[in-house]
Amino acid sequence: MKRFSIPSVLWPAVVLIGMCGQVEAQVIVERLNYRGWDGSYRLRAGAYSLVVVPEIGGRIMEYSIGGRNVIWENPDEYGKTYPITKVWHNYGGYKTWPAPQELWGWPPDPMLDYGKTNVEILRGTGEKPLLRITSAPSLETGIVFMKDIELAPDGAVTLTQRMRNISGHPVRYSLWDVTQVKTPCFVVFPVSPDSRFEKGIRYSIEESRSSDQFTVYDGLCITEYIGKVGKIGSDSNGPWMIWFQDKLAYVKTFGPMQEGVEYPHGGCSAEVFTSDEKLGYLEMEILGPIVELNPGEETALVEEWRLYRLSQPVKDKGWIPKSINGMRGKGWIE
Repeated sequence: MKRFSIPSVLWPAVVLIGMCGQVEAQVIVERLNYRGWDGSYRLRAGAYSLVVVPEIGGRIMEYSIGGRNVIWENPDEYGKTYPITKVWHNYGGYKTWPAPQELWGWPPDPMLDYGKTNVEILRGTGEKPLLRITSAPSLETGIVFMKDIELAPDGAVTLTQRMRNISGHPVRYSLWDVTQVKTPCFVVFPVSPDSRFEKGIRYSIEESRSSDQFTVYDGLCITEYIGKVGKIGSDSNGPWMIWFQDKLAYVKTFGPMQEGVEYPHGGCSAEVFTSDEKLGYLEMEILGPIVELNPGEETALVEEWRLYRLSQPVKDKGWIPKSINGMRGKGWIE
């Protein structure tokens, strides 16, 4: 992996296709002040934009098309940084936690959650710029997170999340992607026909069992955000989880569950959390297998993100199967 420096605020990566070297698009990396946080980074390709804020844990705070950001941000925390304490600060955005949660309780380790991160700008696939985000080291858990983030000319994001054991003894954790998204919305993922859970769903919060927010229909788990706290999980093989709002779809794709290994939170690979209406966000969560790492070893969880404009708005739950069939027909999802 090649490193390079930025002589100014912009560095364009011109991606060529075809024998004649026709220009397809530019992927550009910029330094900027984002919402009051200096030293932030933007990856930009045409109408697509992704922003990483190193000052607050290397969170992704924007993934947008045409200026429309799907990521939820907490305006009460704009531009704020805090001393490292056990007080949790809900900035919003995407971040990585270790799982299972019962190993650390609450709140998450502040070094991993909002400690200042290191950023390297490397040359990734096809000479595109790649942001490598390295978390502050956690003495509490004995791990460090590293995230490689690439934006393609067509707006696709490849997110490689890695966890390394920096302690002097074995550690046993899973990688846990927690992405807060805007509401109102629908979120859907396939449930496994061979699930260990009734109807493919584990109710992490018992009250969610009777909640109108969560429905299983035709092999799909559908969450309709209605402003109530709730949490579900599933042993879904994916390979996708989709957020719908009006005519926009945000797709997370991830690999199938591995056989013969343990997954956190009772065996879940995918989870959805809904906040109350005061904050008004939903969490799309992907989890990897629990892995025992010896000192110096690491494990990885890879996702791809995409944004798609739909020809018809998703107005209610009944529109979701139609939208999914349409997206399959276009080759957008499997």
